[in-house]
Amino acid sequence: MVTFGKVLVIMAMLAISLDKASAGDPDMLQDVCVADLTSGLTVNGYFCKKNFSEIDFSSMTITNPGATNNTFGSVVTGANVMKVPGLNTLGVSMARIDYAPGGINPPHTHPRATEMIFVLEGELDVGFITTSNVLISKHIVKGEVFAFPRGLVHFQQNNGKVPAAVVAGFNSQLPGTQSIATTLFASTPTVPDHVLTKTFQVGTEQIEKIKSRLAPKK
Repeated sequence: MVTFGKVLVIMAMLAISLDKASAGDPDMLQDVCVADLTSGLTVNGYFCKKNFSEIDFSSMTITNPGATNNTFGSVVTGANVMKVPGLNTLGVSMARIDYAPGGINPPHTHPRATEMIFVLEGELDVGFITTSNVLISKHIVKGEVFAFPRGLVHFQQNNGKVPAAVVAGFNSQLPGTQSIATTLFASTPTVPDHVLTKTFQVGTEQIEKIKSRLAPKK
């Protein structure tokens, strides 16, 4: 006979299993699977290459500050599977984010990963918005960490007078980034004006103005 207590135990075990299954990238099935970035075949991840070395597990890509002389005054330099092929199937990656004074890493999401940042230099105003439209925000300083839950819209801004920089960690080899503004106003093909005017309750002229400012530089 199945008792209520046994049902609770089974449900708890199922919840733990489902949480583990959806917490990040799938578990690896072998010691290493160094990504074959030259393969023309597409899978959920990358095929393993036969021969690999220590070089596949190392990179200097986030050693130096990135150039922040752009529209938003920030730049993200990834150390993901595309730069470190040995990360394939390991479910982790990193990035360095540099901010000019006044620079912003505008509202965006990472559909495949939770993010945690560590402030290397400067200070930042950061935050994320829950699905209940609650803003969780904080002013963070050098040496401090802050976490952004997977899939939630979040941002970082340097409101200081000196440059700032962070190192970010992700529980995915390729977390993906979807910027809210560029997704809506600079997609290809573009989102129809009538969708955006209705959504934001503004006129077509204003929508076109925003699109022109966010359009890719030619």
